[in-house]
Amino acid sequence: MEVKIVEVGEDNIKLIVRGEDHTFLNLLQHYLLEDDKVIVAKYNIPHPLVGEPELFVKTNGKNPLEAIKEANEKIVKACNELLEQL
Repeated sequence: MEVKIVEVGEDNIKLIVRGEDHTFLNLLQHYLLEDDKVIVAKYNIPHPLVGEPELFVKTNGKNPLEAIKEANEKIVKACNELLEQL
């Protein structure tokens, strides 16, 4: 996965997430939207074969990079819990 910051503001960020698809981005969006400080979390894949996935996050008083980091930590935790159950 390669992440490129396209736009960054005090309460929003737009990223290009190369090498990922709906599987990861939908999960990330889900965990981002569980955060009360995240107003918008959406992604777009312009073309399924050649498009570069774009992620946009807007927050209310929280650093958007911190929100993304916390959501990723929750994904890792959920995956580890699943692996323990197998």
